[in-house]
Amino acid sequence: MSGIFYLSETTSTNDWLKERCGELSDGDCVTAERQTMGRGRRGHAWDTAEGMLAMSVILKNPPDFMTLTARVGLAVCDAIEELYPDAKAFIKWSNDIIIENRKVCGILCESVKKGEYVICGIGVNVSQSDDYFRTIGLPNAVSLKTATNTEVPKKALCEKIRERVIIRSRQTFCECYDEYKSRLINLGREVKLIRNNEEQLAKAVDISKNGCLICENESGRFEVNSGEVSVRGKDGYL
Repeated sequence: MSGIFYLSETTSTNDWLKERCGELSDGDCVTAERQTMGRGRRGHAWDTAEGMLAMSVILKNPPDFMTLTARVGLAVCDAIEELYPDAKAFIKWSNDIIIENRKVCGILCESVKKGEYVICGIGVNVSQSDDYFRTIGLPNAVSLKTATNTEVPKKALCEKIRERVIIRSRQTFCECYDEYKSRLINLGREVKLIRNNEEQLAKAVDISKNGCLICENESGRFEVNSGEVSVRGKDGYL
């Protein structure tokens, strides 16, 4: 097996790779038109509409798993801006890609066999309408087609994202730290940290060298990692 595998349907592209990780090569990718059991962070359902690109890439022994989501985020930004010339992509810490202040992509990286393999799941809104997102209760989502008035075939986008994920996965976080920080849309904003259904307000002031978000409140500065909290804006999504 090698390259990109195109499926009409699967439970989830992450699971498809997990079941075959011993047979696959580093950088192999799968994409499916429909996921019946797609999921995002913290077990949230991951809807796969007709206009979404659902894909996953397998990486073998990538350096620094803790910052891999950050580097995959940069890879997606790279791919989007190369294929959509009017796009300017940002990252909402820790795993959402933002265009025009709305979410265009989510990322879920999962470790398999104690980090021997990492599965990078990526879901990109390619061509859904704003009416579609309003109907399903996601007013903060947008598709690339709506945001840029440009349509790129999902196959081309999948190929470009895979290419950039492989490149970024081989970098260290220090190599791309400044670029990552420049893309973070949270920095300098009041944020809501959600942990175990409890909320805490703070200001996002920096990003650490290990990818943690540095926040500040009346008690001083502190770090949070993506395994501990979800981050929202003080009064909304951003």
